[in-house]
Amino acid sequence: MDEHITISTPEQVAFQYEVAGIGSRFVASLLDHLILGLAITLIWCGAVAFGLSSFAADESGAVFYLILSLIVLIIFLLFWGYFVIFETLWNGQTPGKRAGRLRVIRRSGQPVGAGEVMVRNLVRLIDLMPGFYGIGLISMFIDKEARRLGDFAAGTIVIREGEDIRLQNVRVPEPSLPVASVFQAESYGAPDSQPVISAPTRPDPLPGVSLRDVTHEDQRLIRELLARVHRREIAWDRGQELATRMAYAVASRMGHDFREWQQRGWEPLVFLESLLNAKDARGE
Repeated sequence: MDEHITISTPEQVAFQYEVAGIGSRFVASLLDHLILGLAITLIWCGAVAFGLSSFAADESGAVFYLILSLIVLIIFLLFWGYFVIFETLWNGQTPGKRAGRLRVIRRSGQPVGAGEVMVRNLVRLIDLMPGFYGIGLISMFIDKEARRLGDFAAGTIVIREGEDIRLQNVRVPEPSLPVASVFQAESYGAPDSQPVISAPTRPDPLPGVSLRDVTHEDQRLIRELLARVHRREIAWDRGQELATRMAYAVASRMGHDFREWQQRGWEPLVFLESLLNAKDARGE
């Protein structure tokens, strides 16, 4: 059964996450291992066929055993590298985790880095013992956050994304004054639109982007964060970090992946204020 965890920052902003349970992680892991198994089978069959032809030409069998050794090495690197590469490039996700809407994050709530990914996957070799994640499953049953040994070593948890990771789960102290317009979007363009040039009339900065899932409560939370950054109650870098979490949450609710926005140059604070300006421009 999935549990929830609340992570509070020094700025009194609390993020609530749904911790992925054993069942959902097992399904995601099963899918990943099916993909790995298919890739390994194809490599093994091709290499063995090549090795047998070499064995026929080399009666000593030296070439065959050399190829066999290389196959074992390649399979090990593929097994370990699969998780490391995907979790690093996909920000804590593998194909199995993405299909199950799971993601690895740090226990502080920050995105996982390459260092944590490498550590948790090195320890995976221990978690796998004595059979299919025998030690890992025992650890997950004992720990309320369903962490395997690799998660303990790397300081990570696996969360479930989706309906429970929403902007209303980001709690900020009660409001003060609304923020002024200080985060301009002059040189930014939405993923599916042309860049918008700001004007004194403040046109809709997100034309064609549906904001129907952005509620009044969402807007209040965004305004509060921007106001606190504007008043320098939160350092700029820290504000960007908190805004990134909010941006991912609200973009997910809108049916978008905020990484696509970032690839087009959108900063999290600019994105959040643009949501407010777009709502104002549309009278919503």
